[in-house]
Amino acid sequence: MKTNFIFNERPLLWHKLSKYPRQLALSSLILLAPLAALAQQQQIEGKVQTLNDKPIAGASITDLRTGQTTSSDSKGRFTIDALPGDRLLITYVGYQKTEMIVGQQRLMDVLLNEDNTSLEEVVVVGYGTQKKASLTGAISSVNNKEIAVTKNENVVNMLAGKLPGVRISQQSSQPGSFESNIDIRGMGEPLIVVDGIPRDKDYLSRMDANEIESVSVLKDASAAVYGVRSANGVLLVTTRRGSSADGNFEINYSYNRGWQKFLYVPNTVDALAYMQLKNEQIGRDFNSNYPVKMPNIFGETDFEAYRNGAKKTSNYVDAAFDKVSPQYQHNLSINGGGKKVNYFFNLGHMDQMGAYKSKSLNYNRWNFRSNIDAQITNRLRASLDLGGYADETNQPRTDIWAVYKQAWRQRPIVPIYVNDNPLYPNFEMIDNENPVVVTDSKQTGYRKFLRKQFNGIIALDYKVPFVEGLNAKATYNYDFKYSDNTDYKKSYFLYSYTPPVYDGNGQIITPEKYNAHEKNAPTTVRRSAYPDTHSLMQFSLNYNRRFADKHQVSGLLLFVEEYNKWDSFYAQREIMVNSEYLFAGEDKNQLANMEGIGERTARGLVGKFNYDYSGKYLAEFSFRYDGSSKFPKESRWGFFPAASLGWRISEESFIKDNYKFINNLKIRASYGKLGDDRSAGNYPSTIVGYALEPNETGWIFGGNLVNGALPTAIPNPNLTWYTSKTADLGLDLDLWNGKLGMVFDYFNRSRTGLLATSLDLIPGTVGANLPQENLESDRTFGYELSLTHRNKINDFQYFVNAQVSSTKNQFVDRVESKAGNSYDNWRNRNSNRYKDIWWGKEYAGQFGSYEQIYSHPTMVSSGTLPGDYYYQDWNGDGLINDADNHPIATYNMPLINYGLSIGGSWRGFDLAMNFQGAAKVYVQYSEVLAGPLQFDGGALTQFLDRWRPATAGTDLFNPSTQWIPGYYPSTGSAMAEGTRAVQNASYLRLKTLEFGYSVPKEWLKTLKIKNLRIYASAYNLLTWTGLKYTDPEHPGSAGGSSSGDIDVYKYPINKTYNLGASIKF
Repeated sequence: MKTNFIFNERPLLWHKLSKYPRQLALSSLILLAPLAALAQQQQIEGKVQTLNDKPIAGASITDLRTGQTTSSDSKGRFTIDALPGDRLLITYVGYQKTEMIVGQQRLMDVLLNEDNTSLEEVVVVGYGTQKKASLTGAISSVNNKEIAVTKNENVVNMLAGKLPGVRISQQSSQPGSFESNIDIRGMGEPLIVVDGIPRDKDYLSRMDANEIESVSVLKDASAAVYGVRSANGVLLVTTRRGSSADGNFEINYSYNRGWQKFLYVPNTVDALAYMQLKNEQIGRDFNSNYPVKMPNIFGETDFEAYRNGAKKTSNYVDAAFDKVSPQYQHNLSINGGGKKVNYFFNLGHMDQMGAYKSKSLNYNRWNFRSNIDAQITNRLRASLDLGGYADETNQPRTDIWAVYKQAWRQRPIVPIYVNDNPLYPNFEMIDNENPVVVTDSKQTGYRKFLRKQFNGIIALDYKVPFVEGLNAKATYNYDFKYSDNTDYKKSYFLYSYTPPVYDGNGQIITPEKYNAHEKNAPTTVRRSAYPDTHSLMQFSLNYNRRFADKHQVSGLLLFVEEYNKWDSFYAQREIMVNSEYLFAGEDKNQLANMEGIGERTARGLVGKFNYDYSGKYLAEFSFRYDGSSKFPKESRWGFFPAASLGWRISEESFIKDNYKFINNLKIRASYGKLGDDRSAGNYPSTIVGYALEPNETGWIFGGNLVNGALPTAIPNPNLTWYTSKTADLGLDLDLWNGKLGMVFDYFNRSRTGLLATSLDLIPGTVGANLPQENLESDRTFGYELSLTHRNKINDFQYFVNAQVSSTKNQFVDRVESKAGNSYDNWRNRNSNRYKDIWWGKEYAGQFGSYEQIYSHPTMVSSGTLPGDYYYQDWNGDGLINDADNHPIATYNMPLINYGLSIGGSWRGFDLAMNFQGAAKVYVQYSEVLAGPLQFDGGALTQFLDRWRPATAGTDLFNPSTQWIPGYYPSTGSAMAEGTRAVQNASYLRLKTLEFGYSVPKEWLKTLKIKNLRIYASAYNLLTWTGLKYTDPEHPGSAGGSSSGDIDVYKYPINKTYNLGASIKF
């Protein structure tokens, strides 16, 4: 059955496009108009070498008249068809470009000089490539070598600190979780495109780094060509392809072994410290919770039992988690080809063990990649790309956050096992959860997540006859993704102990007893399936030609259509015996349901025109006309134009002739309108829910519950895209042949039409809520700066890349209730105000004595003690209350992000370091990190630095009591708030340190080995931060928190040490 949010009529596209006849006709005319006659050509043979007569493989040779391009083989040789008088441009990364004019000769020798500049570097942009020198947009890129320096199971983490304006924060190292945030300029998660096909972050995270050639980031209006979902920028990933031209091939194998260790795991107190804190807490409760002073909970006998070893402290963290857990990665790739066919094959495998001592937490993955290019005829070229992965995550049944919470909360005086007998795990603990038991899948059951994704791309590229520089291309992509999850909840037993009862003669009346307490009953098994398919078609005309040696013109006209469909289903049974198989249960205890289903279609028409006059004046104009099935039929189409201009001042004679050290000085500007449909689900119909499970939506007929549908919202036929208008002003500078470089950008993004629900009231008899509307707007603005330096001194080469960016987010218009008074307007209104403002009291100090407490001018409670916090009377009314709250910090997103990469090589040795950091970001500790003995549990060691009486057991409320000062107030006092609670989560982290050695090639010749490199590396080796007790990249300090609270119970982030080797045949 067709649904109302899927395109049903294909002619609808052309009907809608007719709304813009002038724009489309003009774009098409510019792109397709130039024609030229064919002429007789001759084949030119040549060889590309260095000044030392060493052949250069992979050099690019381009006929500037026709745009035809070829590359040199492993011996530097190449062939190309050209006419006498044609100009050939020869380029290779790291060498200066050279132009040569074709004469009557058919043989050509080319010598290239080394060049530290990167102006000839080819950068992947939207639907094409451009030289770095001709870019007019804010685009950054990294190559495979820069990415692979960092060793991690998640490719997203390997990009951290390497791309200006791109913020990546790793929130967890949990195997299989891939919890890392990525955003561009603080605008949100970008669209991810791999080899021209939109993918999701999960796909990128699971890619093998060895299959990636480069990653480019479109940060400004240059992203507009991706219309749908491009408002937050675009991350372009290009995979590797075969490059040999002489029929040879290379085999590369690499192996990496790693050892993982937790960062920032808080230490729990021992039994002696815990008992002392509990006694202080009960003394603190006098005069507030009890009418008389309560006696100590623990006496001298209790303390002595732990001092003399009769009893032992229980450390649940040490009992449940390993100090070190292993991981390893293998990779095998084959790269080769000839004049007609090039190929690249890659196979990768990785295995990561979690920190549970039970070995029940682990992850493994297989990756594959096959990219084949074939020259079918002189005009027709075809490519077939296949790729994907299969992975498996295993973990115990209990959520990992719950395991950490229980491990830190448990009291150290409660044994892990009853009478220290491993056969009887203890039941009598907080929430009756034993952290050692719940980390073991054999005892409590497991969760298994199997995930597979396969994608295939076939493309045909045809050089149109009679029109020089015109190519027609067709691309088809198909993805299939499938998740198969098993949730096995197994019943198990914990135990309590009843000691024996003796009579007066010492004879046993009642024997001892281990009492069994069943947990997780009844045993259940649930299987869930999540199929997801995605297809995409693209048809394009590409034009690229140079006129009169000065005018470089290129254009693109492209039609794209994609379709995505997904659903989910699960089946569950209660099992009378502990079995992990679904068929083992009874029919009467089974349950089945469809969790969700959906489909989405999008179509678009893309136009792009580039003009380059003599490498000096640059312009780019583009548009995208997009339709998305997520919106109603009347408002699903959007038109998204963009333009950018560039002026290479360094090519002007007054610079070029007088300041030879300036290789590139370019100013550029861009402006564009972008759209995004990710904030809206499929356009909601009136009936959005249908209940299949009992006791949910339904009505009673004849005494029986009949399942029914639930109307939840009124449809809005005017719902449409929110739009983003992005402006960027940039400056590029390269000096002294690339020894020093700088890129600066100022950016501003204004979004309108953000989805929100009106606060207008409707009668309850309507039976539904108001729909979402395009009501709100906001603004994001800031700057980014990157500096580069590279040099070569004899055999020593080195580089330094530094970057910093700053972003601020501001509400412009918000749907808000009307303020009741001026204070309410100041305190609660958010329109025209920065986002993520943290409100609180101003901390003034700690009371040092009873005299200070009694003389304090503002009201304090009768239970106030020395060491307790006090706060400023900010509004001067003589009271300390919520009226004293005012802006004290910002939370959620760092205002400043920065990165630093340093590397060098000398006679086979190489060293690389990558730093990442953030500044002006603030959080606050919560739960067990905020104070001791939370939820009647244990405590962390930092809370031992507290105010306490000099003599244990002294009456805390006696004014003559002598106190020992500490950082925290006495145990049981109110926890910190306001500026006292604010923690500076700014940090600088040595993300990567790698030291390697490449064995001299002359030593390897007899073994038929081309290259052998061994290395040692570390990941997250060092961190400098003001945050003492948890990781600064955890949620709260790295985004995702609405209050600044740190997510205390996340799986910790790992520090990893690696040893590895790579060999090439």
